[in-house]
Amino acid sequence: MMGTFVAFGVETAIDAGLAAIVAAAAAALALLPSMSDAPAIGSPTWLQWLNWFYPVGDLVAGLTALIALWLAFLAVRYVLRLTRAL
Repeated sequence: MMGTFVAFGVETAIDAGLAAIVAAAAAALALLPSMSDAPAIGSPTWLQWLNWFYPVGDLVAGLTALIALWLAFLAVRYVLRLTRAL
């Protein structure tokens, strides 16, 4: 019975210590100034013309899909080589 009280006391002390660390970190972060927003870059004229002829967003999405497929292929090939080596 006494061991349960001791374990509870130790657990409560550890929890209180961790809560104090979190509170101190939150207080330290609250003292920092807020970040300003990044300035707007805008888009150059040539990019607007390129988007009119061929949407660059679609090109980026297609290239992203191709790269994801290539990485998946490399992962599957690696796993298959590991299983063959065993």
